[in-house]
Amino acid sequence: MAAKEHRFSRYADVVEALADPVLVPIPPRESDEAPEIPAPGTSAWLRATVARFAAGPTHQRRRTTVEADLQRLDPVALRRAATGAAARAARIGGAPADARSLAVRVLAEAYGLPDPDAVAADVRLVAGVYFGGHDEAADAAVARLMAVLISADEPLLPSTEEHESEARLEAAANRIGILVQACDATGTLVDNALRALAEDGGDQEVDEILAETLRYDPPVRTMRRIALQAAAIGGVEVREGDTVTLDIAAANREPEVCQQPTGSLTFGADPRHCPGWRHAFALAAGILDLSRAPQMTRNGPTELDEAA
Repeated sequence: MAAKEHRFSRYADVVEALADPVLVPIPPRESDEAPEIPAPGTSAWLRATVARFAAGPTHQRRRTTVEADLQRLDPVALRRAATGAAARAARIGGAPADARSLAVRVLAEAYGLPDPDAVAADVRLVAGVYFGGHDEAADAAVARLMAVLISADEPLLPSTEEHESEARLEAAANRIGILVQACDATGTLVDNALRALAEDGGDQEVDEILAETLRYDPPVRTMRRIALQAAAIGGVEVREGDTVTLDIAAANREPEVCQQPTGSLTFGADPRHCPGWRHAFALAAGILDLSRAPQMTRNGPTELDEAA
């Protein structure tokens, strides 16, 4: 029997699907010419190594690495740094720099990486093929990022013995994944929130605007899963090999859910709830704080610059 696609938009059904361990993210589609075991330092290798596309014990191991890496970053400090970086960019160019590059540069600086501008440029190349596809420029960008991360002054892992080289490569891949998520999802969140801010007229705080944007105009509107085994979601039979599309934007809009301040599914749900949601919110809020700070002009330092 041919595989079917199922679509769910009810909040309860989406939560049930996200919690079902037999429904896992659909792996990126590789070209027919792609090697079965991709070489380290390529886009295909990155996709095969990050937690984002893994399942089961492999996903849990890689997620633990991501969580430990994110613990190095203080969301409060990230927000302050993002606001200062946006203010400096505004003075140079008359407007905040592109949110995607800005978010990556702030993260790169927080991680102590050299040449954050180069890191941001490479991450943007990688983001273009993160969910599939091949591009030689993106492969070269992955290789450069991997080299920078492995040679950074601050180790990727608490212990970096020679026999841990494979673990170090995996840690590097997953940090690249964090940077790519900041570029794509956080950058889109800022763009969507800027539209809401333009319509708001200054009546709401940045955090309130962001929370509403996450619910009503999320950067990721749908999530897709594939069934490793038969399952049942909302009374609907899902066979092995069937795909499931979860309409996050529609689920977020259910009236009873809108009354819950933490009900948004934009960052997913357990057991794959986004481990970096606080950091993403902080980066977006920091960039958007510029729009609520009239003292930030193109001339002279600002208090937020100095605090950063």
